[in-house]
Amino acid sequence: MLRSPRTACFGLVAATAIMAGSAIVHAAENFPDRPIQMIVPVGAGGSTDTVMRALIQFASPLLGQPIIIVNRPGASGMIGVGALARSANDGYTVGGVWSGPVTMAPQVNPPTYKLDDYQVVAMTTEAPGTLCVKPDFPSKNGTEFLDELRKHPDKYTYGADGVGGFVQFATERVFAAAGVHQRMIPYAGADQTVNAFLSGTIDIYGGAIATILPFVKDGKAKCLLVTSAKRYDVLPDVDGLDDVKLPKSETLLWRGIIAPQGVPKERLDKLRDAFTKAAMNPEFEKLAKLRGEQPWNIGQAEAIDYVKNEYGEMGRLAQQLKLTQNN
Repeated sequence: MLRSPRTACFGLVAATAIMAGSAIVHAAENFPDRPIQMIVPVGAGGSTDTVMRALIQFASPLLGQPIIIVNRPGASGMIGVGALARSANDGYTVGGVWSGPVTMAPQVNPPTYKLDDYQVVAMTTEAPGTLCVKPDFPSKNGTEFLDELRKHPDKYTYGADGVGGFVQFATERVFAAAGVHQRMIPYAGADQTVNAFLSGTIDIYGGAIATILPFVKDGKAKCLLVTSAKRYDVLPDVDGLDDVKLPKSETLLWRGIIAPQGVPKERLDKLRDAFTKAAMNPEFEKLAKLRGEQPWNIGQAEAIDYVKNEYGEMGRLAQQLKLTQNN
């Protein structure tokens, strides 16, 4: 029986559609079939770069492909995040970031991206910042520390990782809630801050726990407060914000994986599964704890809400501190 040209054409279209559908399914099942690029918005050797290089050792075998780090430093991390946001949304480019260029730096300098230009794939680690003083400082706990600062406005200086960096936002969030006003001195990072603190150039070290910890152990510094609500395992005797009745002022330094908006769900799920499992690997956990951090395993929906809420909080704080783009 002969088929009409229309019937034959319909059959060809249907067969083509089936083949195309099969190709799409096949591509999804085989993802990734080539190396994945991770944009890290700091230079080689920076804290986030070090953490991400450790992480990919455990994520790459789970994905079955190499993960190649591309460092794109500059503008407090915003250059790298901007490059990530403009990348193809095929799952082959991700970003290894920290909180600064996602929720903080955009409040101070105009970014080339919006919050909804990318999506959270997975959180990897988190840690509070800490505020530390010399052993002879007239306070022995967080409550006495804030009382001393409150009684003497602008008497003391604290170091921070630049204007609009994590330390300034985390510290000023606590100070604003506690009615404290002291002077911030910006530095390029925690290493410069700790050197200024040890030399007596500034009164208070503000920054990462890992950087100050050796000097705490040597008796050259005492930490009085961490910026997490709960006390932190690495500094178990140091007050958290619960201890000073300011739990809602918590700010964490988190690191995570982001991807351009629009990555197909199947690919996003594979990436999320691999990076989440890598972050929970006991060997990675050991490496993180050596840096004063710990793995942070939360669901994607919770992570997305966390980032959105933090972005809003940092925006309000930036306006209060007159750091916003419009001031």
